[in-house]
Amino acid sequence: MARDILKSNNSIVIAGQRPAFTTGDRTGSDMSGAYMSAVQSVSVGFSQQRQKSKQIGSKNLAVNDITRMPDVDLSISYYYTPAMFNENMLGLIDANPSYDGTGFFKDYTNEDQNFYIINHENQGSDIINNGSSEVGNLTEDSEVISIGNAFLTNYSLGFSVGSVPIVSTSYKCSNIKMENGAFDECLNPAINLQSGNNTNVGVVQLEDAKVSGFDYYSSLNRFNPPLCSPTDVNVTLQNLQIGGAPISGDAHLQSFSFDIPINRVDLFGLGSDYPYGRKIQYPINSSINLQFLVSGFATGEIASLITNESGYDFDIQVIDTAEEYQNTFSFEDVKLESSSYQMDVNGNMTYSLGFSFEITN
Repeated sequence: MARDILKSNNSIVIAGQRPAFTTGDRTGSDMSGAYMSAVQSVSVGFSQQRQKSKQIGSKNLAVNDITRMPDVDLSISYYYTPAMFNENMLGLIDANPSYDGTGFFKDYTNEDQNFYIINHENQGSDIINNGSSEVGNLTEDSEVISIGNAFLTNYSLGFSVGSVPIVSTSYKCSNIKMENGAFDECLNPAINLQSGNNTNVGVVQLEDAKVSGFDYYSSLNRFNPPLCSPTDVNVTLQNLQIGGAPISGDAHLQSFSFDIPINRVDLFGLGSDYPYGRKIQYPINSSINLQFLVSGFATGEIASLITNESGYDFDIQVIDTAEEYQNTFSFEDVKLESSSYQMDVNGNMTYSLGFSFEITN
């Protein structure tokens, strides 16, 4: 069946290994990339930057030229799984049998990687079939969208009553390439950021991407990951020194989310159209947002913040629906940034809190 329009069931996303550039071929076990689990949305694009200037004696532009290659923006969202398949591929955890989630983001190495979006040639065909990939069976009518040198710029995770937790990620990249007829392999799309070119770049065998989990989750399939129910999220909080609605114990928590924006400095040099590095600005100032239903109030006042402000420790334990895998996100010394109450006619009073925390190198 020919394809009139590209639909979501026709496409699949692969996260490549780190670092992005290599002159060697990435095939077999050397491919070391993996199919991303439970992807919900993906977007990619760029906006061009131009040098524009006029000259004396004319209303028209004398210069309207591209001065360097544009940055490619990539966004991927997916359902969160306690197996942490995607986080492992993004370098956010050090996968080992003792991992419990407490080391999340602690050893992030700031390496770039490539992403690949593979499109099935038949509109009525799924590219995931019976728990396996159809990439190896595609023909020359399929396509590959390759994104090179992706640096993570944001990671956010949100839990809320009645919803499956979802992760949103974004990246700043150096290259995007479309290939027809590549089906199970393509040239590495990465740029050698030191030399500003992709000379002698190797081949990537896409069919060799991992389907199973990493070593201690080897029996799990990335196409059928253990997800997390809202009823399997256990949050440990500390009541605030300012009083107000209690937030520990039996508080009626409605949502919990955290956001890690990674501010970067692009480093440019003469002789190259590409940045030779995207340095992280530490500390990474991150945020936590919570919302509760209010049942009562404890004594306290905001004057205590000025004289002796307290920091708080929060833990959020997540268990998958089969109760086989779990991890805990631990936040230490978080600082209160905002507090607000709201009540509408015929509605419940809600309590919203915002906190900040730092991630240091």
